Amino acid sequence: MSDSTRSSRRYLKGEQTREQIVQAARKLFTQRGYHNTSIYDLFELSGISKGAFYHHWKTKEDLAFTILEEMRKAYETRIFAVIETEGRARDQIERMLQTIVELNADPEWHYCKLLATWSSELGPNDGQLGAAIHEIRARWQTFWETLLRRAQDQNDLRSDLPARQLSFLVISAICGVYLTGKQDGVCQEGPNAMETLRKLLFT
Repeated sequence: MSDSTRSSRRYLKGEQTREQIVQAARKLFTQRGYHNTSIYDLFELSGISKGAFYHHWKTKEDLAFTILEEMRKAYETRIFAVIETEGRARDQIERMLQTIVELNADPEWHYCKLLATWSSELGPNDGQLGAAIHEIRARWQTFWETLLRRAQDQNDLRSDLPARQLSFLVISAICGVYLTGKQDGVCQEGPNAMETLRKLLFT
């Protein structure tokens, strides 16, 4: 076996180990939160050794930032990108609510509940991780505020309520649904809740 083959196999094994840890951490951080998840919980669930963990990350916070970056990219590509599409804001809002239902029907999509969990336990002044989480939450609120204001400007949404306050209520409702309603990885009430939210906005 050549040195390059051995190197490739070591690299692949290292990447598989890294992914095992990330999957375990994503699940534990979503279920228990950041502070209530220990390094040893991660070792147990992922089935990896202490040495394997520290080969990839120096601290639990470093691992959390890896997942945070995944979350940021997922929100940008799967959610925030809708704001750049053409069409009426009402259609974009309704499509966004449906997208949220579809994403949260996937047991592998943890990011709505994870954002809600970390936002509730980590304040914006709670270190770099807390600040970064609240940057994403602020981006989430600005996204909704922009869409809601556009819908108001297009006379598809009542204009007597400030878009900023409405955006806060929308993201609070979404986070609340997926924070409290997940069973076996899937929120059973998500579709009904998003349809109710749509009706509250547009009827």
